[in-house]
Amino acid sequence: MISLTIVLTISGVVLLIAGLFWFMPELTRRDLYFAVTVPSEFRDNHAAKAILQRYRSELLLLSVVALTAFVAGVFLLGVRVVPAGVPLELAASFIAFYRARRRVLPHAVEPTTIREADLHSRDRLIPGDWVAASGPFILLAACAIYLWFQWGDIPLRFVVHWDAFGHPNRWAARSFASVFLPLLGTAGILAALTLILYGGAYWVRPIHAVGSEGASELKFRRAVLAVVLAAEYLIALQSSWLVVVLRAHDWGTPGRIIVLFPLILVLVLVTVFVFARFGQGGSRMSAANQSASSVPVGDRTQDSYWKLGIFYFNREDPAAVIEKRFGIGYTFNLARPITWLIAFLLLMGAVLPVLVGRLHR
Repeated sequence: MISLTIVLTISGVVLLIAGLFWFMPELTRRDLYFAVTVPSEFRDNHAAKAILQRYRSELLLLSVVALTAFVAGVFLLGVRVVPAGVPLELAASFIAFYRARRRVLPHAVEPTTIREADLHSRDRLIPGDWVAASGPFILLAACAIYLWFQWGDIPLRFVVHWDAFGHPNRWAARSFASVFLPLLGTAGILAALTLILYGGAYWVRPIHAVGSEGASELKFRRAVLAVVLAAEYLIALQSSWLVVVLRAHDWGTPGRIIVLFPLILVLVLVTVFVFARFGQGGSRMSAANQSASSVPVGDRTQDSYWKLGIFYFNREDPAAVIEKRFGIGYTFNLARPITWLIAFLLLMGAVLPVLVGRLHR
């Protein structure tokens, strides 16, 4: 039953990703089309509509192939194939996007060279300010303190890994590393997300700093930061549940490891709905659509700095955080060292629990 639940959940995520990519061209700024700077009126002409129609046809075909391969793999090879579901769909969606981008490139134009600076203080961009942002770390620290004082009640041998059916299949002897390293890994992930939270508040180079476009962009940034903060709380809750409840108490009961899946799904659905309403950078809000420039603005960067249309690398740009060209939210300037620090922290958070499981079989 648990295995079927996981497979259906992953299949639902795959369909959600395909749906997002289907509508994504309509959520980007009007003068950015498949990550290429174009005139604002371009997407209304016949060539743009033909590109969009072909993109969606290819996306549908490739997504069906990816989902079929995923389901067939589960039936033939078992639930070990489950982690491949999302990467398969992402690869299929990227292929469709990249092919469409190549068709748009001949229609590219130069964006404006004018940049706008935001001179106002943005101390209230993070919901609840830093008091709320410290909550996940406080929860994690409370778990560590609890485990420290309850050390004698932790089983001498406890589970560190579960199979796809929710049954434990790997154990570890009680030690400082096996108990506290997973918490340290989670702390690394939370630190990376906190840097993203801080970057979204203070390191973003605005595309529009004033006027109705600037106001809509600011609301969009607040929404993005609220989602990042909510993700931090969910990660802290999930880690606390696994470490405290499952290890110190009823750790052998199947199904306990997916108890927070519904909350994650709710967060994803709410995020999709809110961002679909905003559009990238608030571009779909009525106030933002009232202004139009004769010169394409795009994101005020040259197309050549966007590798494959999704990776931004510009040593001359001091900005660390910029809007995505295709997608919702923000991405990082890969030429800035802070980007690699965040990547390291995320990697550490993913590797430490795996390392514990490998050291104790």
